[in-house]
Amino acid sequence: MASKRVSRRRVLKAAGAAAVGGASAVLGGDKALALSEVEGQQGAPAVVTNTQAGRRFRAFVKYSTAPPSVVELRARALEGRLIAVRTEAAQTCYTTVRQVLLPSANAPNQPGILGHGGVGIVEAVGPQATRVRVGDRVMVAFHAACGACHNCLWMRSDQCVNRGNATAVPIADLDGRTLMSADNTGMCELMIVQEEHAIPVFTSVSSVEISMLTCVGGAGLGMATTNVPVQIASDVVIFGAGPVGLSALQGAKIKGASRIIVVEPVPYRRDLAMKLGATHVLDPNQYKRTPRVRPANGFGRDDARFDDTLLDHIRELVKQPTDRYWAGGGRVGPDHIMEAAGGDQMPPKEPAGPDPTGITTLMQSWELCSRVGTATSCTVGQPENAFVQIPGSQFGDSARHWWVGTAGGTNDRRDTPRYVRLMETGQISMKALASRTYPLDQTREAYQVCADRTVVATVVTPNIT
Repeated sequence: MASKRVSRRRVLKAAGAAAVGGASAVLGGDKALALSEVEGQQGAPAVVTNTQAGRRFRAFVKYSTAPPSVVELRARALEGRLIAVRTEAAQTCYTTVRQVLLPSANAPNQPGILGHGGVGIVEAVGPQATRVRVGDRVMVAFHAACGACHNCLWMRSDQCVNRGNATAVPIADLDGRTLMSADNTGMCELMIVQEEHAIPVFTSVSSVEISMLTCVGGAGLGMATTNVPVQIASDVVIFGAGPVGLSALQGAKIKGASRIIVVEPVPYRRDLAMKLGATHVLDPNQYKRTPRVRPANGFGRDDARFDDTLLDHIRELVKQPTDRYWAGGGRVGPDHIMEAAGGDQMPPKEPAGPDPTGITTLMQSWELCSRVGTATSCTVGQPENAFVQIPGSQFGDSARHWWVGTAGGTNDRRDTPRYVRLMETGQISMKALASRTYPLDQTREAYQVCADRTVVATVVTPNIT
């Protein structure tokens, strides 16, 4: 039987007409689609383009010298790789409590939605979005990776210089002023973000629990499991038992640490640390740190600048069973240090540590670490004019490893599914950290409780009643 030849031009023309007709029929003008109508369609990004223009939604916005407040915004049509996500949960981050609770000297150049990401359902996507589909539940991460810059290529996507996407585009309007896409969002009914920030999560774990991973929880887990993975049977010391430190604690336990010592001034946080797997908890306010008087001359040199009873006690706790160098002895100090305390943004209602600047814990982390150990930090809040003092002889000729980074080394796209899996199997508990939820109208109250440190962490739920 002779085959009938069909020209490529006719095939492409027919396919194009069908696609246009199908899209027009589905769109029905500017009317948004129901999620069930889009499920399973390979062309979902095309059929939901620009259906969000004019949509009203509420958000917690900073737009003047006054503290931010909940206002109504009008969404713009989605373009490029923008996606619209109906927010279910967004975790409050302690690093922004001053921005939320106190007036500022200068108004921002553009209005901005507060928050460090969140969790929600994708309701629409732009014409160039390919990574998520309408109906997906996604975690919108505070950090995002472009995968193309130098830092991403060198396996430090948590330090992506493009923050996922360097091009800011308009997403909404407020009284004639334009809001641009950014990575600081979450405290809103609708997150409009570049798709690079969104990671689909296919799980039954609650959005409130997953929201802890967008910033603090992911950072803490990253400290123990990514760039500086904890070895089995090792000794770990964690400074700070907030959401970052308690996440690092759980990561260290998963990696097989035998001894986990948590240093924390707040009693209820020490109690929670023990429940989550710490072997020892210490109150730093019970110990003294004083400058050491050093000899003016003499042979040899002692680089220790302080007499610190806290560090002395920890060294005793992690002391090896033998001091014989030829039998594996010789280690002084723990294998791993994780600094998750930082500086105080505001005076807390719960007990504060000995140094509200956070500089002391950074120095203690260096001093306590064994000669071939690792120390990592992912904290902020230290005063800009405060400096860490490390003896030059140590800094220039020491085998200690020092890792820093606000994401703790977490690659959100790679590691979020791993962390969610650990939550599913009960190996980590973010429910224990997400202490209290608040509606959008009470966002300021949620941040105030966070600043007071009366609970571990608070979560805002804009669309959950």
